[in-house]
Amino acid sequence: MGNLDKHRAVRILRIIMPIVAIVSIIVIAPLDLVPPLIAPLPDTVQEQVDEAIGYGLDGIIVYVDQPGKAPTFYAAGWKNKEAHVPADPHALFRIGFFSKL
Repeated sequence: MGNLDKHRAVRILRIIMPIVAIVSIIVIAPLDLVPPLIAPLPDTVQEQVDEAIGYGLDGIIVYVDQPGKAPTFYAAGWKNKEAHVPADPHALFRIGFFSKL
């Protein structure tokens, strides 16, 4: 009987352990994402764009086009960080490839 109980325990563990692993990945791994998710949103788009610089971006430009309203542009950070040129909401960007980051 002891051998049968041991096999049953192993079978139960083989079922439970993958479930525990999946739940752990889903619950514990994204805990670093919780503070931004529960923080209150800024009142304006510009405030939110300004906060985005805190996530390691040198500069950010946001274009918002809503039906019935004129398009709006928002910018924060640097267009050229080394030369201290602020981000220009109407700047044009050359499309490039970053294969060696």
